Amino acid sequence: MKTRLFLTLFLTIPFSTLSAETVMYGKLWITVESQHTSDGNEVEVVSNKSRIGFKGNINFIKGFEAIYQAEYEIDPVDGTADESKNKSVKQRNSFIGLRGAYGTLFIGKHDTALKLSQAKIDLFNDLAGDIKNIFHGENRLNNFIGYTTPTLGKAMSATFNVIKETEGLESNDPGSSTSIAINYKTKNIYMSLAADSMIKGFDSRRISFHIPLDRMEIGFIYQETDNLRTSKREGGYVASFSRNIGAKGVFKIQTALSSMKIGSGEQTSFGYDYTLSNKSKVFFFYTDFSGDREPEDKKITALGFEYKF
Repeated sequence: MKTRLFLTLFLTIPFSTLSAETVMYGKLWITVESQHTSDGNEVEVVSNKSRIGFKGNINFIKGFEAIYQAEYEIDPVDGTADESKNKSVKQRNSFIGLRGAYGTLFIGKHDTALKLSQAKIDLFNDLAGDIKNIFHGENRLNNFIGYTTPTLGKAMSATFNVIKETEGLESNDPGSSTSIAINYKTKNIYMSLAADSMIKGFDSRRISFHIPLDRMEIGFIYQETDNLRTSKREGGYVASFSRNIGAKGVFKIQTALSSMKIGSGEQTSFGYDYTLSNKSKVFFFYTDFSGDREPEDKKITALGFEYKF
């Protein structure tokens, strides 16, 4: 699948023909963090997946529209968003597709169905307490074909991903890796069943719940993952709770336990967000991360600012 070629051809359409429907968006997300490890204390300024993107749609056939998005991580702190490649930007979800009464079909680079099934349960997503520290399955992949059904009965939908992404396993053909999710969402509850097959050397199964209760929200994830190289199976869970404090504050607490990435991996976070406007907030969080080896242990205290545009 030559998704880079498709994206290049699509995004080279003269901008003037798309400008009426194209929206620029982004987020500036900065924290000042004090990190305590076995080596001592360190204070640093961190960009937490700050980003900029363009998205839009083109109505060209009755009942169908073309959709497109190009999104990139930026780092206004040190200018290097992709440290592994020493690049100033790093591609995030970027795709082209078709949307209509029969659902949405898209190709490009995107979060998998299993990753998206966490919905709003991970309260510290993209921060130091992100569940990706100890959970497999938090993947954003290239060579990606996705399809999402229309919502059935005002509550049920499904997402199917086909990916050429196995990293060293014997089969590396288009469609050799898949990710699927079946989601049920109403104003009273969100539930999801999701599974990865042969993605980055792992099979995973995840069940997720998110329940809003007046001024509170409760979330829970349970996951099992099989290592396809070693045949070892590991399980883990995430439990989160948030409560509105006054008109502008939110208190958050979350705990996660898993040996998928680190033996006896455990992560506990709590924090407080205060809304300044519909586009900005300030926040505080504390994360305690531990494993079965002392060098893996760390405690992070942070103050942050978020601005969306």
